Amino acid sequence: MSQQPLSVAMIGYGTVGRGVAQLLHEQAELYTQRTGRAITLAKVLVRDTAKALAAGGIDESLLTNDADEFFATDAEVVIEVAGGIDPVGGFVRRALEAGKHVITANKSLLAKDGPALFALARQHNVSIAFEASIGGGIPCVTALTAGLMANEISGLFGILNGTCNYILTQMTQHGESYADALQGAKEKGYAEADETLDVSGADAAQKLAVLASLAYGVNIGEDDVPCHGIDTLDLDDVRFGDELGFDIKLIASAERWPGQPYIALNTAPCFIPKAEQLAQVHGSFNALSVVGHAVGHTMFYGRGAGQGPTASAIVSDLLNVACGAYPLAFANLQLTPDLHDPAPLVEPGDLESRWYLRVNALDVPGVMARLTDALGSRGISLSSLLQHDALDGQDTVPVVIATHEARRGDLQAAADVIENLPEVHGKPVIYRILDLPS
Repeated sequence: MSQQPLSVAMIGYGTVGRGVAQLLHEQAELYTQRTGRAITLAKVLVRDTAKALAAGGIDESLLTNDADEFFATDAEVVIEVAGGIDPVGGFVRRALEAGKHVITANKSLLAKDGPALFALARQHNVSIAFEASIGGGIPCVTALTAGLMANEISGLFGILNGTCNYILTQMTQHGESYADALQGAKEKGYAEADETLDVSGADAAQKLAVLASLAYGVNIGEDDVPCHGIDTLDLDDVRFGDELGFDIKLIASAERWPGQPYIALNTAPCFIPKAEQLAQVHGSFNALSVVGHAVGHTMFYGRGAGQGPTASAIVSDLLNVACGAYPLAFANLQLTPDLHDPAPLVEPGDLESRWYLRVNALDVPGVMARLTDALGSRGISLSSLLQHDALDGQDTVPVVIATHEARRGDLQAAADVIENLPEVHGKPVIYRILDLPS
């Protein structure tokens, strides 16, 4: 065993920070055995030292709210678990510039400033480790940067937000309205008081930007990911999808077809055939399905958030840094996306898929012919059709159509025509039907 201990400093002491400190204390002997170095927590930077002390599990001498005092320590590694962009982004840059390795769970910061931070880390010959930023304890980043490195990745399909997955599970399995399911998520602690980042799809889009950058070796930012949330989802569509044999999930996807340079990105509610593995991911669990040319279809599954899973991922990164494995497996092989040009992206209208379309129309002669004519004129054919009686209090009937594969832009053009038909009331509803590679 090396006689040189590894000194670590940490920014933040919330739920995850306490989990990290607990693991370092309780498993100190195991971690020394696995890395050959004793790991010590030297200093913790917090906004409110009294609040952190009251939370327990830490010695008062380790706490400071003075950034200069924090960075004066001889720590080789800085763990960032405070979250947000400011002032945390400045602290991360300061750590890298001081030649310290950084371990972070901050997907927002990586999605916004990842390439610049990767470049700064390389300039100072240190690593940024960020397994905990995506999927909690699920080894998504390690899968792409190590386990599946031999593969050309043709697709990433992720359920990357536990709040949304819990809400959709309640709507699908228990018939709850969106509002009731959201309230239940808040009561269980799955959703924040302001749920916007989760239910808008933005959280999943940020995570997808990081994963896709790694999978394809290109610069992808969160603004590159078309994003639609679950906050406008109608329970009727959940029920109609069920009749057609689908479950609905918020899917963050990145696809690149063999021989093609263009990448199709999307984060949106999608209907998935019930037999698919991703359709079996329920509650607050997360999953990532990765398709590689050699390995085929793989899936990683587990809890995507919470103290234990996130702290596990952070400490795993720390152990890899401690024994030198992380720079070897990641930075030195130049997989970081700051080395590459911006990604060539598929325009949203060019995305080809099967589609779900719901139209509310008057039940009068000729209306079905008008609907099929509008679709047929854009080269869109139907694979199945449902028509129900009028819903309570409505004078229209829901017509639900599942199409064969078509361009999103062609379907939207047809939907625009359909919306203007005199027999149609309201805007047609469109969701992707996602057929995962076998």
